[in-house]
Amino acid sequence: MFDTIVMKASHVFIANEYWNNLKPVIKTFLDEETGLCRRSFVLHDEKIPYITYQEWSQSLIVQVSIPKFLYGNNVRLLQENDIFLFFQCLHERLFELFGVPLR
Repeated sequence: MFDTIVMKASHVFIANEYWNNLKPVIKTFLDEETGLCRRSFVLHDEKIPYITYQEWSQSLIVQVSIPKFLYGNNVRLLQENDIFLFFQCLHERLFELFGVPLR
């Protein structure tokens, strides 16, 4: 059985207005190879405890416990149909937060 999963979506554009409303921790650093300033956003949502967005690569990284996301605790044994429900609810939540439809 598994509990926590980490997922990465590439080529996801999230407009700055979404970040302004969510108040993430913004980390800025200088890329020594290119000389460009890079930003990443870290957000702790009530349903998704770990969200990171790397602006320069447009990568969205999500770490979440499936049973805790669906049922509020991680002691419930997952069934096969819970996986479909999880992805459906996760896509809805990410759309609520960022206005981004994921496929």
